[in-house]
Amino acid sequence: MQIKTLNLSHTFDKGLQNEFEALNDVSLFVDQGEFITIIGETGSGKTTFIEHLNGLLRPSSGKVEIYSQEIARKMKKNRKLIKKNLKIPKLAMSISPGNKKLKEIKLIRKQVGIVFQFAEYQLFEETILKDIIFGPTTMGTPKEEAIELAKKYIKLVGMSEKFLERSPFALSGGQKRRVALAGILAMEPDILIFDEPTAGLDPQGEKDMYKIFHKLHNMGKTIIIVTHNMDLVLEHSNRTVVFKNGTIIRDDNSIDIMYDENFLLNNDLKIPKIVDLVIRLNKKGKKINKPKNINELVEEI
Repeated sequence: MQIKTLNLSHTFDKGLQNEFEALNDVSLFVDQGEFITIIGETGSGKTTFIEHLNGLLRPSSGKVEIYSQEIARKMKKNRKLIKKNLKIPKLAMSISPGNKKLKEIKLIRKQVGIVFQFAEYQLFEETILKDIIFGPTTMGTPKEEAIELAKKYIKLVGMSEKFLERSPFALSGGQKRRVALAGILAMEPDILIFDEPTAGLDPQGEKDMYKIFHKLHNMGKTIIIVTHNMDLVLEHSNRTVVFKNGTIIRDDNSIDIMYDENFLLNNDLKIPKIVDLVIRLNKKGKKINKPKNINELVEEI
C-alpha cells in the first residue's frame, strides 16, 4: 500500500477572524514497508498532516491518493480494473475537497491505523478483550475471527492471553498503551502511524515500544512516527521528514539530518545526545563516523 499527498493544504476556521493555515502545499510519497519519522517544532503541522492520511481531516485544497490492491478490489467501481496477481498497487481512491462523503472511508481507516498520543485514554470497555475486538468488529470482522486476532496481537505487544479477561483500567500506563496498540493491530492495517508514542514512558518503556515497532516493520508494515525525541529518530528510523510552518522543509536520510548540527539548531530542534558527544570528540581530534546508538559509538571509540 502506498500513500501520496499532492499540494495538500488545510486551513482551520476558514473565513473567520481566527483563520489558521496549518498545512501549505505539502507533497509527500510514502512507499510500502518504509520506517519514517516526522519531526518539527510544536505547531509545525505534523499532527494535522497525519490526520489527512486516513480521512480524519479533509484537505482545504490538494489531495491524498491511496494506492492499494486490497482497497481497490473491495470497491465496486474498481473491480473490473484489477487483474489477478497484479503486484503494482492501483489507485484506490483520492481524498480531496470535492469528495467529502467518501463511502469507502472505513476501508481506508482499516488499512491506515493511527495511534494518537496517550492512546490508553481511549480504552473504555470492561475487559481488554472487548476493547481489542471493538475496532475490527465495527469494521465488519466476525466476532470469532476478531477474538483470534485479539489473542494474536496481545501476544505481539508482549502480553499474555491471560490479560484478555482483565479490566484495562487495572493496568499500568505502559500496559494500557500496549492494549490500545493491540486494538489497532487487530484491524490489520498495512500502514501504522504513531503520534508521540513514547510520551510519558520511562527509558525501558521506550525501548520496549520500539522493539514492537521494529517487529511490525519486519512483518512488512509501513511505520510512520511523529516525535520530538531526536535520540529515537537517530537510532531507529531510516527516513525523516521535517515540518516547519505547515510545510516540509527537508525530507532526507535520518542519520544525515540528525548529524546536521546547523540545520537542527536553525530550526529549533534538539541535537541527539550521541551526536552532541561525537561533535565534541571530533573537535578534540577524534575521527568518529556517524554512530546511531551507544553501542555503535563504543565500537567507534
